[in-house]
Amino acid sequence: MSDLEIRLSVMIPNFNYARYIGETIDSVRSQAGAERGVEIVVCDNASTDDSVAVVEAYRDDRIRLAVNPCNVGFAANLERVANLARGRRMLLLSSDDRIAPGALAAYDRLETALGGAAARAVWGSSQAVIDSAGHVTGRVETDPRLWRDATVNEALSRAVGHPVREIPAAQLLRRSLELLRSPLPFAATCYPRALHDEVGGYAGGRLVNPDKWFLWKLLAVADMAYTIDADLFDYRVHGAGQNAQEQQSGALKHLTDQYIATFNLPDNVLAKAGLDRETLARAFIEQDIALRGLVAVAAGNRVSAHRAVNFGLAAYPKLARANAKVWLLRALIALGPLGTRVAQLARSRAQARWRARESDPTAS
Repeated sequence: MSDLEIRLSVMIPNFNYARYIGETIDSVRSQAGAERGVEIVVCDNASTDDSVAVVEAYRDDRIRLAVNPCNVGFAANLERVANLARGRRMLLLSSDDRIAPGALAAYDRLETALGGAAARAVWGSSQAVIDSAGHVTGRVETDPRLWRDATVNEALSRAVGHPVREIPAAQLLRRSLELLRSPLPFAATCYPRALHDEVGGYAGGRLVNPDKWFLWKLLAVADMAYTIDADLFDYRVHGAGQNAQEQQSGALKHLTDQYIATFNLPDNVLAKAGLDRETLARAFIEQDIALRGLVAVAAGNRVSAHRAVNFGLAAYPKLARANAKVWLLRALIALGPLGTRVAQLARSRAQARWRARESDPTAS
């Protein structure tokens, strides 16, 4: 296919997922319309298993494979696979995840219904959660704390065949930065190549969440964001996944990424969100030190929580000492097992209040 014929690039970064990558590729190839204008780009990060052989076994000119001469790291491999893409729109898919039947057709219908507005639009969908054997164990919706003001677009919903919610990109960006969260899931997020190039792609040196950093930059130049309320992707959770690796590293890589964002986020991203750097610093202490630390204590991981407190005190000592939740966290850590039980009770009550707000926005 020539570059002009490619409407979508599905980009698959891979490292040692030979047992899954064939299933991932097949889920793309089996999509309605995938035989026309869809390319699959795989960038293998010097795998030591049979990943490369699995991909090379396909006799399909829609599939392109690049193999790194050495392992360049997770973030750099995202950048490499994205730079190989040639399509008008781009979609990043983990090599252990799957696209559900009909997903790309739904995305095509949304793009067609948007018309010219699609050129500056970003969208995604909810996801089913699957285990290592591919069995559905749950679902992941777009974060309700970020999308709570999104409105249903009836015309787009009719065109797509599923409910479609919309929100101005600047509004979603502001909420995402206030909570230092990703606005859309890793898999499922679709965006124009022109916007990818405008923000410099995935470059930025993040350790574990390069997609979140990229999406913040992307929203800074997009006009609108959309989410389709249907499980159009399968997100696999297993012991060797990226989230599990982050937990095994003691979450220090995550804290490092979040801390760097507080002083290294581009000025245009902050301007689009209408925020300043002190707001990011306060969000870092509140969300990543205090609240994540409280969750760690509730899970019995007081060592991880203690590390987080020390990180926060070193990064922003005045803000950390002024935060009431940080003081509570330090007290619960000092209480040992009793602190864990108190944190578990507090977490249960907070979750109950959140569920009540979701079901009834007027509930206190």
